[in-house]
Amino acid sequence: MRKESFDVLVVGGGVVGAAVARDVACRGFATALVDRGDFASGTSGKTSRLVHGGLRYLRNYRFGLVRRAVLERDLLLRNAPGLVHPLPFLIPAYADHGPSRTALRFGLFLYDLLSKEKTLPRRSWLSAEEAREREPRIAEQGLAGAGLYYDAWTDDSRLVLAIVQDAAAAGAIVANHVEVEGLVRQGGRVAGARLRDSIAGASFGVSARFAVNATGVWLDHVRNPRRGPTIRPTKGIHIFVPRAKIGNRSALALSAKRDGRIVFVLPWGALTLVGTTDTDFRGDPDWVVPDSEDVAYLLETVNAAFPDAHLGPADVVSAFAGLRPLLRKGGAEKSESDISRDHAIFGDPDGLISVTGGKLTTHRIMAQEVGGLLALRLRRPRSNATRNRPLGPPVSPLDEFTGLGFDEETALHLQGRFAPEQVRRFLGAPSARERIVRSTSHTWAEVDIAMNEEMAMTLEDVLVRRLGLFYESLDQGVRAATMVAERMGKVLGWDSQRMALEIRAYGDLVRAHQAFRAEYRH
Repeated sequence: MRKESFDVLVVGGGVVGAAVARDVACRGFATALVDRGDFASGTSGKTSRLVHGGLRYLRNYRFGLVRRAVLERDLLLRNAPGLVHPLPFLIPAYADHGPSRTALRFGLFLYDLLSKEKTLPRRSWLSAEEAREREPRIAEQGLAGAGLYYDAWTDDSRLVLAIVQDAAAAGAIVANHVEVEGLVRQGGRVAGARLRDSIAGASFGVSARFAVNATGVWLDHVRNPRRGPTIRPTKGIHIFVPRAKIGNRSALALSAKRDGRIVFVLPWGALTLVGTTDTDFRGDPDWVVPDSEDVAYLLETVNAAFPDAHLGPADVVSAFAGLRPLLRKGGAEKSESDISRDHAIFGDPDGLISVTGGKLTTHRIMAQEVGGLLALRLRRPRSNATRNRPLGPPVSPLDEFTGLGFDEETALHLQGRFAPEQVRRFLGAPSARERIVRSTSHTWAEVDIAMNEEMAMTLEDVLVRRLGLFYESLDQGVRAATMVAERMGKVLGWDSQRMALEIRAYGDLVRAHQAFRAEYRH
């Protein structure tokens, strides 16, 4: 970045920024992508991990939004089969709360209609008895039946990483942990930026003909001059709990008794992911953690739907919070859940292009619109660069992983993340095939891949986003942190002081995300 000049500098390495970098690099534009943290370290790594049309938006007649999202979902299922997977959903109808049987059946009919080219199975309606056969532990009282429909799931951080990797494969220069200290202007127009490498501590300049601001909830911090807030951030929290406690066999979309909001209950191996809340946020966007009230809301909703679960705060393996960069469109009186999930592109007088809104599923179409706008400004052909482009690892047969010496459970885990030859490259390292933590399938080879081929620069990068032990391990990866840091230190050249700093920072992160437990005790 010091040496080259670029057509486009993309600021923000979440799903939208990564997708913009991928789109414009695939069009042949000289592209640079930076993020002041890690890729997907903001909102894009703290989602419900769903690739979906958004069934609930039909209540607000958002047919265009749902139609775009289901088309993008189906493209991802086709183009990224190693990353995005079909997921059956049960949505029960109760007499005393949530949508009526009639409304639900009509909603599912519309959902299928809007995704008429879909690759997923069609909806079906189950009687109360059939619903209980499928999910024996859901509440029986007042159950009128249930809809069965299909969407998809992904590991959000790894999806973003794959998009960044594909951008780099198309020629983009990408860097995490590089912060934009300020935009550089010549003749009143953006001509580049001052950057700071937070790992090495060095500052330098980069020149670019255009800059794209894809910083999510931080969007207005980059724009100059600011024209009042563009973003209305809302906070969503999720929790992981042991799946055996709930007993869900598949995914469910539940209506919370308290306010009718949809809460997802999603299978995640031996765990269940529950989320999300949706509340206005007015605090520091750099410091977003779950609180006891949010956790209690999710536990209450699950316990009402699964009366035998008796979940309490002690059952929460991990909890996390993120901010949605929703568009502020005047009506602050709207409830958080009713704010539009549409996206918008802003062109400022200095030439800065800002893009925000949308959701994980619609990242590609958002990027395509930005890429088309840049093609006009650069006077280049407006080709559709990513619609049919494969993304992520190919789906390789399981025996190619068991043939490398892994047990079946670990092989299944690796199959969803890597190509066999990628894993094979790192099997010569010590303990490469061994699990880091006995209760999860993550192996030491993945730590080596994260450092050498996935740009992991900190202990948090590895344990939170590359592997996910922060979410899935019963101690959130704390006991493994020292061993992982030592392995990383040998490759990345850390001294004892840096190693201690990394371990302490990770411990602080975990403690901050467990603070809600103390709130319960008080």
